[in-house]
Amino acid sequence: MRSRIVELRASRNNRYAFSSLWLGVVFFALFFLSACASLKPPFSGRPVPDSLAEASKREFVLASLQSAKGEYRGAVERYRRILTTQPSNATIHYALSKALTGLGALDSARLHSEKSVSLNPGNTFYSGFLAALSHQQGDYSRAIDLYQQLAAAEPGNAEPLFSLAIEYLAADQSEKALAVFQKMLTLDPKNETTLAQMLLMEMKLAHYQEAIGTLIMLIEQGDGKEKLRISLGELYLQTRQYDFASKTFRAILRDNPASVPAWLALFELSVQTGNHSVFLDDLNRFFTINQVTLPQKTELAKLFLVRASTESSFLDPAIVMIGEIIRRHPGNGRLYALRGIAQMQKPDTAAALIDFRKALLLDPGSIEIWEEVVTVSLIQKEFSSAAEALYKVKKRFPAMSFRLKVLEGELFFQRGKFKRAALLLEKVIQSKKAQKEKNLTLQAYSTLALCYDSLGFRDKSVHLYEIILALEPDNILMMNNLAYLLTLQGKELARAKAIALKVVAREPANAGYLDTLGWVLFRMGEYEESRKVLEKAAELDPREAEIADHLAKVYEQLGNLEHALEMKERVRKLKMKP
Repeated sequence: MRSRIVELRASRNNRYAFSSLWLGVVFFALFFLSACASLKPPFSGRPVPDSLAEASKREFVLASLQSAKGEYRGAVERYRRILTTQPSNATIHYALSKALTGLGALDSARLHSEKSVSLNPGNTFYSGFLAALSHQQGDYSRAIDLYQQLAAAEPGNAEPLFSLAIEYLAADQSEKALAVFQKMLTLDPKNETTLAQMLLMEMKLAHYQEAIGTLIMLIEQGDGKEKLRISLGELYLQTRQYDFASKTFRAILRDNPASVPAWLALFELSVQTGNHSVFLDDLNRFFTINQVTLPQKTELAKLFLVRASTESSFLDPAIVMIGEIIRRHPGNGRLYALRGIAQMQKPDTAAALIDFRKALLLDPGSIEIWEEVVTVSLIQKEFSSAAEALYKVKKRFPAMSFRLKVLEGELFFQRGKFKRAALLLEKVIQSKKAQKEKNLTLQAYSTLALCYDSLGFRDKSVHLYEIILALEPDNILMMNNLAYLLTLQGKELARAKAIALKVVAREPANAGYLDTLGWVLFRMGEYEESRKVLEKAAELDPREAEIADHLAKVYEQLGNLEHALEMKERVRKLKMKP
């Protein structure tokens, strides 16, 4: 398990850590004191051969120096020679284990580390090193046992407790890890690192009320911790303690009226509680603060738009927010473009087109706004307006011909000029620029595939979808198109089904994707399953004639003629609508 918590562990000055040169000296001293004493030779002018103990001492020193310099292989050989004469020396087993770890031979290192602990179980260095090795090998149970022993041996020391908590996390025992952090806090009630770890655990385990208490303790450690106070307010919001959340955010704004994160949180609170009048009052106050810049106001509105992509309740407030900015800065074209994007999310393409055209009047040098005008005109089926805008933008931005040709291909396709669109887009994807403009090239491939399909060249269309998915394997729209096309061809139906199932798993509430799956099932003769899927699709999008048509055919196959006639009548009425 790799996490922020583990990184914190690595940054601590842990006395159970791996090798260092000064520890080698300590080991030598321990070895020296524990070695067998040798008799001093009688005074003589002639050299006297070393005793076995003296030779072992010298070998140990040389091995320790080699290990300290990273010459682990030589150190290992020397330590093993010493062990032949002193097999029960815990220090040698420990030193050999460290050298073997340096070589990456963890299994052998673990063997000798276990031996050193069994020979001298009271040595915290040995136990700590074995615990670290056990963790590295994924034996978290052994590491937990060793750190429990170390913590019991030194009840006032927080370091073995910290390591024990990390092992519990590695073993995915978060509740036990939290209990250890809580015990650490009794040793040092103001330790910010411990409080931070407790907060992470409480949030992970959804102990929100306890997390609130921990956050308050962290905030009380010092002044100016605005981010923590915002987090506290968000926790109140998450636990539906709205009054406390409001008081927290407003207290932050009293200290710092220009705190954009606090304003954002306060606006979110108003939206989530449905308090529109409070939202408007706060919005008016926000825009009167001189310290808040136009870019900050715009960025906040953009954040609301992002939130609106997943929570629709934020969309109208975002549009109101942008409208207020425009009222105060009416000459900024990009603000109108931003509101146009928001209107597209509603979708209100008519209002969006008005905003984009206003944006162009104020900022005619923005190719992005020109492209939006063309795109929205296409959606509105105002093809003449789209063509006129495209003609103007091509004259204004001749250097942007590649991206504009892609857009022109889309225009030809939307106008039903499939052959002309195909001829243009074939040149686009074969140009040198195509290799550098991946997103635009994928867009060109996609439109060209639709052109081929409309022209009856379905094999070519399938080939293009294969190319697109090779470049973008997770493009579910292209996956859906490929599955549907294979179904229409009656080819590789099993593959089409597998693709369609994958697409629906990603977006189970998409009526178009459900329709594809339902039609694949129909073509495979799985009529009852097809009925269930298509009925869900029709419920999600009752205005789509193709879904109703497919469902009518399923009812006919199942012998339900009454429902089949109802669906056919729905198809007739839907096709009559403009």
